[in-house]
Amino acid sequence: MKRLNLTALIAVVLAAALLGWYLLAPNRPGRSTAGVDVPDLRLSSLGGREVQLRQFVGRPLVLNLWATWCPPCRREMPLLARTAAERSDVTFVFASQDQGRSAPRVRSFLDDSGLVMEWVLLDPQNVLQRELATTGLPTTYFFDAGGRLVAKHVGEISPRILEASLAQIAR
Repeated sequence: MKRLNLTALIAVVLAAALLGWYLLAPNRPGRSTAGVDVPDLRLSSLGGREVQLRQFVGRPLVLNLWATWCPPCRREMPLLARTAAERSDVTFVFASQDQGRSAPRVRSFLDDSGLVMEWVLLDPQNVLQRELATTGLPTTYFFDAGGRLVAKHVGEISPRILEASLAQIAR
């Protein structure tokens, strides 16, 4: 009898956890992204120039939070860099979340990987993660030209998800 009660308790706890995860999941179909805008923050470029994120409002924006130490980030980066080079109608910003690592280290990673990207910014204090309530890396945010969040993808992005999300913001 005790074993049956313990099994039932575990099943109820797991069901509650799954229901909570589903209801709170940011990518759940139908979940509203209303009220989320491009953050009003300043970050540094690899060259040390200060960049205001809101300067990108007016065009569709893909904001990718990544880190050099993150294997899924490293795997998705060539797809994102290639797509950024092909899509002149969308701005791609890559915000490094490398917790205090220097610009030379990020630049070295990009050079060693053969990646060329126009907007690579440094966020050594991980301000964007806190501002956007990011739950893991990589996370890619898709903002429309008005600066409103339309879609968010947590984890390594696939070509299919990337294209579908771009279609939502580049209308």
